[in-house]
Amino acid sequence: MTKKTSKNIRICGFVALAFCLVWAVSLVVNITSNMFGSYASAHPIDWSKSAVIKVVVLICYVVGSVSMIALCIKAILNIFKGLRENNVFPRSNEKLLIWIALADFVRLFGTANFIVLWDDNLAVTLSDTIFVTPFFLLFFAFMYKVAADAVEENNLTI
Repeated sequence: MTKKTSKNIRICGFVALAFCLVWAVSLVVNITSNMFGSYASAHPIDWSKSAVIKVVVLICYVVGSVSMIALCIKAILNIFKGLRENNVFPRSNEKLLIWIALADFVRLFGTANFIVLWDDNLAVTLSDTIFVTPFFLLFFAFMYKVAADAVEENNLTI
């Protein structure tokens, strides 16, 4: 791997970490403004109706988002560690990418149904768009495994 490639991967990694930081800040701002801020006082959530569904949606949104941010940061840090060892595809990211796909599904479910918190007349939806990104993430995880195997085999070749 050339120094230029390694440098570009590091730059992309730092940009991705910055995006994760912005995502985390926007998540905190979104939750606090919707749950405790001026929007919450103008449009309070009626917890007496469909409370279980609302709690599940809220947990999916928060846990899915926080998990995605944490898993993305972990994947980037694994790539940085792999670069120090001259390995662009560290094995530690193989299972992590599958967990990212699962966390993304949970996050998308919470995001798609977030409006249910305020509107008691809406039903929880499970649309096709919730499955698209996790599917591609799973596909990418399996392609990553193939790439990691190819790099490992290439390194063993004399």
